[in-house]
Amino acid sequence: MHPNTVRNQLKLLANNGLIEYKNGKWYPRVLDIEVAVSTLDYKRSKAGQRGALKSLRVTIYGSISSSELSIPGSLKYYIRQVISKSRKLINEGKRYVALDLLVHTLLPLRENAVLWLWKDNEFIYYEPKTGKFHSVKFPALAEFLKNLGFKEGLMVQHIYGHEEASRIIHNLFAKGHLSWVWSRSIFYGLKKLSLAQEGNYYVIELEYKDGVICLVLKDIYGNIINIYTILWSNNNNRPAPLNDKDKFKSIVIGKQHVKESNEESYFSK
Repeated sequence: MHPNTVRNQLKLLANNGLIEYKNGKWYPRVLDIEVAVSTLDYKRSKAGQRGALKSLRVTIYGSISSSELSIPGSLKYYIRQVISKSRKLINEGKRYVALDLLVHTLLPLRENAVLWLWKDNEFIYYEPKTGKFHSVKFPALAEFLKNLGFKEGLMVQHIYGHEEASRIIHNLFAKGHLSWVWSRSIFYGLKKLSLAQEGNYYVIELEYKDGVICLVLKDIYGNIINIYTILWSNNNNRPAPLNDKDKFKSIVIGKQHVKESNEESYFSK
């Protein structure tokens, strides 16, 4: 393997929260071997061995210092539309639709991703595309959800409102299959302005048994932080990754992209 590939893989492992660099040496951060192995990116490792590299597009924000940043008019427009529509849905009693609309615009969730947990100012979600959990801190969204009457804890019920929220997103952005890319770009625009930040690293354990979903949240050393449960009688519509398995264990990555430069593409659409 080329030395550059080794360095790249070490960086990916560090971004995943599995290892850290101290005093010129690499050390493990996650001592749970099962969860560590489940996080390894074999596809990217194979690509690295073949020397595969992808070109990255430079964003229009690349040369702008933080002191010069201001919220673009288009970003303001879409945020106002999302906020207004979510309030209207709440007033109509469509709480899950409103929640699903918010998590797919003010959070970086792909179309089939699931927001699992809201804890303080932090949101933990699962991305089926990568098979990984991620976390992000967004104090303003936490405050807004409280104003709408939502409470912290498990948030997976939003998938019940996904069908209608999907229609709203397509009508709002009107970009065809790119409507979902545009919806996620709202979050990344806010993150560029430091209104949202990277989250923390955790270990998460899920189990579905007898109509109950249980989530155990641990720190990276395996110490239990909290245990959350929710009744879920619809066995045929379980939230990912429990849709095809009864147990799941993984690390929660405190980044939206392990390869951080991937975020830049959201500003070139």
